[in-house]
Amino acid sequence: MERRASARLDRQAVLTGENPPQLVAVLDEHVLRRPVGGPLVMHEQVRRLVKLAIEQPRVRLHVVPASVGAYPGVAGAFVLATLPNGEDVAYPDDQLKGQVIDHTEDVLAIRASWEAIQGEALPPQQSIELLTEVAESWRS
Repeated sequence: MERRASARLDRQAVLTGENPPQLVAVLDEHVLRRPVGGPLVMHEQVRRLVKLAIEQPRVRLHVVPASVGAYPGVAGAFVLATLPNGEDVAYPDDQLKGQVIDHTEDVLAIRASWEAIQGEALPPQQSIELLTEVAESWRS
């Protein structure tokens, strides 16, 4: 567990270093409102997301509002990436492990899911406003 947490922290540092990659992330509002670690932890975590979205020009955060209902994003987390050689890959991440997928048809299917998810999400500025509202709700 500690190794996975350490790896996640290392990945976060990439976003604030020299020549950071572009990151577009979509978060489900329900995840932001689920109490994990208590109100103070939740407040700090969501405020960190707001800060990242505002201060890092290569980071765009979108939130799928709770009013959307079922959408392709409830199937689980994944990453789409373009490698330095131009190849597109996908990385679905589950509780046991992640797996890099480079088979074109599979990557295209995951990309189609990504586009559907983005279609349900709020634009960046509205997402920042919702994130700010959620962070403040954890204060009370």
